[in-house]
Amino acid sequence: MKPLRDMSLTTKFFLGIGFIVIFFWCLFNVLIYFNLKDTSINQTYEKTDILFSHIQATVQYIRKKVRPKLFHILPKDSFIPEAMSVSFMNKGIMSEFKKSFPDFEYRRVAINPMNPLNSPNKLDLRYIGLFRNKKIEKIREVVKQNGKRYFIQARPIVIEKECLLCHGDPANAPVSLVRLYGKKRGFYRTPGEIIGVESIAIPMDEAFLQIKGLVFSIFLTGIVGVVFLFLSVNYYINIVAVKPIKDVSRFFKSVVKGEKDLDTRVEVASKDEIGELAEAFNRMMAYLKNSQDKMKGSELKYRRIFEGSKDTILIADCEGFIQDVNPAGLELFGCEDKSNLIRHKTFYDIFINKDDYTDFLDRMKNVGFVKDYETQLRGIDGGLIDVLITANFRKDDDGEICGFEAIVKDISEWKRVQDRLKEADRLASIGQLAAGLAHELNNPLGIILGYSGILLKELREKDGVRSDIGVISRNAETCKRIVEDLLKFSRRTETRPELLDIHRLVDGVIEMLSYQVEAKGVHIARKYSSSVPEVMLDREKMRQVFMNIIVNAIQAVSPGGEIVIESNCNKSQSRIIISVRDNGVGILEEIRGRIFEPFFTTKEPGEGTGLGLSVSYGIVKEHHGDIIVESEVGRGSTFTVSLPMERGVRSGHV
Repeated sequence: MKPLRDMSLTTKFFLGIGFIVIFFWCLFNVLIYFNLKDTSINQTYEKTDILFSHIQATVQYIRKKVRPKLFHILPKDSFIPEAMSVSFMNKGIMSEFKKSFPDFEYRRVAINPMNPLNSPNKLDLRYIGLFRNKKIEKIREVVKQNGKRYFIQARPIVIEKECLLCHGDPANAPVSLVRLYGKKRGFYRTPGEIIGVESIAIPMDEAFLQIKGLVFSIFLTGIVGVVFLFLSVNYYINIVAVKPIKDVSRFFKSVVKGEKDLDTRVEVASKDEIGELAEAFNRMMAYLKNSQDKMKGSELKYRRIFEGSKDTILIADCEGFIQDVNPAGLELFGCEDKSNLIRHKTFYDIFINKDDYTDFLDRMKNVGFVKDYETQLRGIDGGLIDVLITANFRKDDDGEICGFEAIVKDISEWKRVQDRLKEADRLASIGQLAAGLAHELNNPLGIILGYSGILLKELREKDGVRSDIGVISRNAETCKRIVEDLLKFSRRTETRPELLDIHRLVDGVIEMLSYQVEAKGVHIARKYSSSVPEVMLDREKMRQVFMNIIVNAIQAVSPGGEIVIESNCNKSQSRIIISVRDNGVGILEEIRGRIFEPFFTTKEPGEGTGLGLSVSYGIVKEHHGDIIVESEVGRGSTFTVSLPMERGVRSGHV
């Protein structure tokens, strides 16, 4: 059926009509054949009737005229077969007839005939049986004998009273007849007895062949006529219908393929049904153009919103597979190729906490939407992203849920700012506490140091108490240094800003630490930007900041490690950026938020006071700057110091 479906409408039409016409034409020719055949058989029947009528007339003439006359003329008991035997005379007459019609065959046979040559064959016996059993007067049929078909008409031979003279009691029969045929055969017949059959067979093969030839000629003539008719009709239909329809079809295909736009129209050249079709097509084109313009406008409006949104917009199907995402989403997930997300990642895959995803879906199923759901997502590179998600289900035309749409807002920076504010508030509180503590400790420490100094001067060198007083003095000095660090952390020391080249300041720190660098085999790479200008800074305090950061980096790296110091200028924010990156052990995430707390340290006892980064943090804040840390365990840490480029840091206590 598929090849039929792939055919053109014209081909289907003509094939269908062709099959119908040929079928009925064949049926018509078959009817003609059988009609001519029946006509031929009827004509043959009429011919056999004529022959039988002639034979019957001959028989009656012999019986009623010739035979009585001969019996009267001839001596008693005389019998002349040629003039007195009906069978003999009929066969003689038909043998003469056969000379003119050699294919005709006349038979007159009987059961137990006087002349054995007149014995019946199987077909004759069948006819005799039919005549005796069914009491029929004649048989007409077409039979096949010796490979040929014949029309046969057969009639029964019935014994009449006139026949008993020769076929009754042989004692009463003519002597010459008995002498000729004997007494065993052909006698003792009774009136009305059917003793044989008389038949005429006319060959029909030639007549049937002529009929077939005539019918075949009529069939071929009709086929030729049908072909000519089809060609004529095909040409006419092509001109009137097919060509205009194909023109409309080609025009429609060109519009579908985009070769022509919806503004073009089909030329209407007639007012018939095809013209109406073309006009309807033009109206449809106008409607589609109007709908297309509206759709493009709507799509453009929403596409601008989709593409231009700074928040991530994504669309997912019922299984959670991401179907589309806007550029902000690609940037959020760190994905350059959209195909890495679409239909490859599910919403479930990008949730850090899978329980959050389950809770997210449950909330949406309960109320149909979720607003400002806070969670963490995973980027393509595995990084964590703090987000707020607002989402709702999508439904198809039947009202069935077919996915959901979500707006994802990146709050990572906001979270970092919040953490910094919390850290700043906490450090400010600690700074105030440290300032008060340092103030309270300074006076007692001064008294202890003063009196211990007096005692050391008055005691002799060998006095045993002198060593104890020395221990007290040294530990008081240590406490004094801690108090000084606390004062620095709490920003209670004086700031003296001056115009400095930050690169020279950092180089001076590296030079001061050159012994430690060489002893550990650390390589320090400097990547300074020439765009960084001189800025107003407190030389000693900023030296202390970079001293603390670089010393920590040296201590964090393994022997032969690397430290990279970079600088650049962010002119849009009027800030200079200096970063110190090492490839050391890194900082654990759980303690990363505490590294700027006073007295917090991961070093062994006696190796540090835990105030280095706290003091550095206070100094940077004093200069209206920021200090942030990024770290990954096993890969190292990066400390970034951001300072304003304005040349106006106030001097004095800040």
